[in-house]
Amino acid sequence: MKLITPSLLLPPISLFIDLLKVDEWIIEINETFPKQTLRNRYYIATNQGIRAMIIPVKKTNGSHTITKDILLDDKENWLQYHHKTLITNYRNSAYFDYYEDDIIDIFSNYKKLYELNLAFINWIVEQLDIKINITFTNNFEKKYSTDYIDNRAKYSKYENIDLPYYRQVFIDKLGFISNLSILDLLCNLGKESKIYLKNIIK
Repeated sequence: MKLITPSLLLPPISLFIDLLKVDEWIIEINETFPKQTLRNRYYIATNQGIRAMIIPVKKTNGSHTITKDILLDDKENWLQYHHKTLITNYRNSAYFDYYEDDIIDIFSNYKKLYELNLAFINWIVEQLDIKINITFTNNFEKKYSTDYIDNRAKYSKYENIDLPYYRQVFIDKLGFISNLSILDLLCNLGKESKIYLKNIIK
């Protein structure tokens, strides 16, 4: 079985539940890049609630730029903001210290968005020990999973996915927040994240 999705930045936990059910993941990189989607943003929990972490991008061909040509905006100091925000909100999680250097190293080493997204995906599937063949589309695929393409206005559908409880940094203040970025799961559960995902499938 295969799954086709857009190129996504640190995707929601639900995607990785789906990935455990397939053996091939095809990533769409030939579509015209849309605004305000999970392609260049991910969601974390802060002491104020859910926060969108956005990477600013540059479109080399204006509104007609395709995903594989989208560049990271090097004029904005977004890396420092992401690093500082992750430290502030995950330093008390069980495993952030273990992953921090890898995360910042990946953020620091790419100029194109889809390359950054892929680097994170490869890192995540390695941490989760997921065996899957990952490829890119050669041409635009009109049919792919629509679960991972919506903007923030529709993000409530992700929050409404009733994933099992796990301990989160701000759970005592905010309650459990379901289906954040996979980064939230890794920082809180570490290597046990795969067991968590597999138990959902059972």
